[in-house]
Amino acid sequence: MSISAVLIVKNEAHHLRECLETLTWADEIVVLDAGSQDDTCAIAREFTDHVSVNADWQGFGIQRQRAEALASSEWILMVDADERVTPELRDSIKDAVQQPPAAYSVSRLSWCFGRFIRHSGWYPDRVLR
Repeated sequence: MSISAVLIVKNEAHHLRECLETLTWADEIVVLDAGSQDDTCAIAREFTDHVSVNADWQGFGIQRQRAEALASSEWILMVDADERVTPELRDSIKDAVQQPPAAYSVSRLSWCFGRFIRHSGWYPDRVLR
């Protein structure tokens, strides 16, 4: 089963390189830029030829659909530029798609001012991806 890592970005040069470095295992990386004014697209092109720009922002849902339409794999992993896929998560995803249900939830670590938020319902912070 093939996996496309898909990102919607705008002015994410300060986060993007670290994120994309954790996605090189994916069969395809797709980046849809919403009209960045920084080096976001140049950084994305260091990792993939699948970089598109659509600055006609009509909302997150529509932009997400546009990004998903650019992917060619059987599975899509939506990732935000400030997120990182750990080796453990990568292995879990690769194993999971071999016997797929419809979707997966991923536990996120939330950080504030450089510190992991452990309380107040912030962990485990599960999100459907």
